[in-house]
This record gives sequence, C-alpha cells and structure tokens, in this order.
Amino acid sequence: MTTAKLMISASEHDADMLYISRMFVPDAFIAIELEQEKQWHGLFSPLEVDRAKKESGFDYVHLDSIWRNKADESHYPPSLAATAAAFLKAHAVTHITVPGSFPLMYADTLRELGFHITAQQGSLFPQRAIKEDFEIKQLARAERLTKQAMMQAENFLAACSIGDDNILRHPEHHKKVKAKDVRASIETFLIGHGAMPAHTIVACGHEGADPHNIGSGFIRAHQPIIIDIFPRLLDSGYWGDMTRSYVKGKAPSHIKKMYNTVRQGQQIGLDMVQDGVHGQHIHQAILSYFESQGFKTGIQRGKQTGFFHGTGHGVGLDIHESPRISVRDDILKTHQVVTVEPGLYYPKIGGIRLEDMVVVLKDGCRNLTKHKRHLEIG
Repeated sequence: MTTAKLMISASEHDADMLYISRMFVPDAFIAIELEQEKQWHGLFSPLEVDRAKKESGFDYVHLDSIWRNKADESHYPPSLAATAAAFLKAHAVTHITVPGSFPLMYADTLRELGFHITAQQGSLFPQRAIKEDFEIKQLARAERLTKQAMMQAENFLAACSIGDDNILRHPEHHKKVKAKDVRASIETFLIGHGAMPAHTIVACGHEGADPHNIGSGFIRAHQPIIIDIFPRLLDSGYWGDMTRSYVKGKAPSHIKKMYNTVRQGQQIGLDMVQDGVHGQHIHQAILSYFESQGFKTGIQRGKQTGFFHGTGHGVGLDIHESPRISVRDDILKTHQVVTVEPGLYYPKIGGIRLEDMVVVLKDGCRNLTKHKRHLEIG
C-alpha cells in the first residue's frame, strides 16, 4: 500500500496550504506529500507555476496541465481532483489522507477512481502549533502593529469630548461618535501599514456583554468599551491579537471592581503559562478566582453571564488554532504562541476583557503584546 497526503485549496484562505507553500495563491491548487519520500509536491496552473518555482516551500513544483492532460487521456472527469488522481496513480498511491475540510465533490471523484480516503481531524500539520523562530518574529511584528492600532483608538477616545447626553463628540466635526468611527481610526491605520483588519470589535455598554458583538451603537462616557483588534500581516499571513477595555471619563465603582478582577485574573493566567502546564488548569484557576470575587458564571434570565468562553487560543497562520486554554485539556509546549484573554460579561453592564499574546517558554512566557493596561481615558 502506497499512501499520500492531499490538499486541494487556495492558500489565500487555507492556513495549511499557506504553511506548506509559503506563498499566497488566490485560486485552488494541489499539494501532495508522497509519504514514502516525505517530500511535498505542488501542482500549479500556468499562471502560478513559475512564481512557485521561485518562491514556494515545496520540494518539487509541477505544471498541473501536464497531469490534467493525462487525466483527460484516461477519461477522468475534468477537475483538480482528476488531475491529482493522475499524479497519484503515476506514483502508485492507493490510500490518501485529506484534511477534514476537504471538498466532498473532490472526495467523491477520487473514490470513484479507486482511492481509499481518510479525513484527518484538525490540521494536517500538527507541528504548526510549535512556532519556528521566524514565525515568532512575524507574530511579534503583527502584535507591534496591533499595539500601535490600539494607541490610535486610545488617542481617538482621548480627543473626544463628552456631551450632556454622555455620548462622545468628535473634536473636528462635533458629531456623535459611534463604534464605527473608532473602528475606522484603527482599521485605516492597519491598512496603511500592511495589515488587514478583520471584524475589529469596538463594543460599548450592553453591546460588550456579547463577546463577539463588533459594536454598532454610540460610544458613551462612564461605560465599559471593549476594543479587540486582530489584524493579519498582508505579506506573511501571521496574525496579531490584543484586547483592552476602557471607560471614557470616570468609571463607576462596580466597573472598576470588574476591571480589576479581570486584570488580576489575566495576571494569574500569564503567571501560570509555561511548558507542560495543562491549559485546563489555567482556565479553572481564573474561573475560581472570579467566583471568589463574587463574579459568578451561569445562565441568568436565559443569557450567559460571567466568564463563559475559553481563556486563550493559539495564534499563527490562523487567528484561532491549537492549543486551547479552556475546558479542553491541551498541554502547553515551548514555542507555542497563545493568548490569555479572560473576561466578564453581564447584560445590564456590558463586558470587560483583557488579552495579551505570549510565547510559551520552559519556565514561563514571553509577552509579545507589551502594552499597558489601564481603564480610564480622560
């Protein structure tokens, strides 16, 4: 039995394809590892093949039309799956491992052509969780841009005045400020500096009680504002990720307590991160601390309240990847890059979340975020 790994996708939006090819391609192409050789082959269209020979990370690069022609000669249905089948048959492959996201249409074609297919859960490259030095440099660069973008938001809020209705006013045109205005200041900066923002969160007041509500309403003084920025570097595909929570003006005492509890909870998590620690233990330690401070997690009047999401996730070529710091019991390993982002959420108040991105080390972690945490903006 001869086996191979097969992917058919576009590296523009498929992190595994980008990981192995090391180049952005907007249209689907073929990647095959012949497992006996432990070498990867890329099959590209005439439009991409010359660039791939110069830039890609494949061991071998082929023009796909050569194999497409062979597929046609054998009366295979015309498709990338048929092209891949011609290559695989020429190398005596009978069994294929594909990612769980592999298109059913391609799988059906390959099965009809006599291949046995096994889908693998998660990434075909579990080694992606352990970052190489150049990857950590890219993630650090992305996080520096994220910090600068967060400072744009801070400066924007600091420049605003507070109206009699507690809604912020912009200093230039004096209009009422909405979440989209703060978001524009963040995203304009990022786009101008080589990063693509994705659904940047600016959620004020009750909107912040839903952790993934990007925010649409007015920005009001004396209410919590969650700002979560996660841009992707356009040249390499690596992500940054940071969350800060603010109050414009004076924070009420209950918001201060909530913020200080989240801040201490995050510090508990940061202090626990190191090689060999169970992510579940970190998550539970933070959850227990929140409970001890009177911030309970559960369902109230049909809504989730308290700390009801995971503490953190891996970051790399995907914004969310292995490992997880949550109820799932992943064990942290040196050179993984993870977030630590506890939060508290209550519908009548809103939310508070703080998030840093760190490199797991043998005896601790290295924080890539390097941005101060403070609640009030004057």
